[in-house]
Amino acid sequence: MKKRVSVQIDGRSYIVITEDDEEYVKGIAAEVSEGLLKASRSAKNLDVRDCAILVALDCCDDSKKEKRRNKELVVKADQIMQHTNELNKKCTDYKSRLTDAINENTRLSKRIRALEDQLRVLSKDNERLKKFEPKKTDAEKQFEKTVQEKRAERLMGYVPMEQGSLFDLEEAQPEPQPQKPVNASDYAKNNKKKKHGKH
Repeated sequence: MKKRVSVQIDGRSYIVITEDDEEYVKGIAAEVSEGLLKASRSAKNLDVRDCAILVALDCCDDSKKEKRRNKELVVKADQIMQHTNELNKKCTDYKSRLTDAINENTRLSKRIRALEDQLRVLSKDNERLKKFEPKKTDAEKQFEKTVQEKRAERLMGYVPMEQGSLFDLEEAQPEPQPQKPVNASDYAKNNKKKKHGKH
């Protein structure tokens, strides 16, 4: 609702019809009066009209500059809002990833606990089976040892060599045949046969 407000400017009374608050209008009038006073003091040869024009120029300049600052602030505010929205999107994405990681960690923890329970059960079963496992005889142990040694020899490329002793060599040589004693009569007969054979 519009109303009439009486103000004083440079000693003169003016009626202003406005919807603004009365205190606000009177504050504007006081600023105009102060501007006129400064203009008249800066140049004493200026009349009231010239001073009013200078005050109007100052007011327009302040208004333009304020609008430009407001526009710059609006642009910066838009940039801040855009950057804030991007950060919010990233934050939402990180929250989603974190939730997935927490769920995966929970699933793996449950799986680990289940495996640990299975391991404990298997350990107990193994202990029970060891109690009923038949003991191996000395012959079985010796046989397993021999099998392991043979396997190790094959892996190492070992070729067994036959070993002999001097006693084995002596046994392998043929024994000399005993010589028969020569009779003198037999010797003489053999010589006669050889002589008759020559003639």
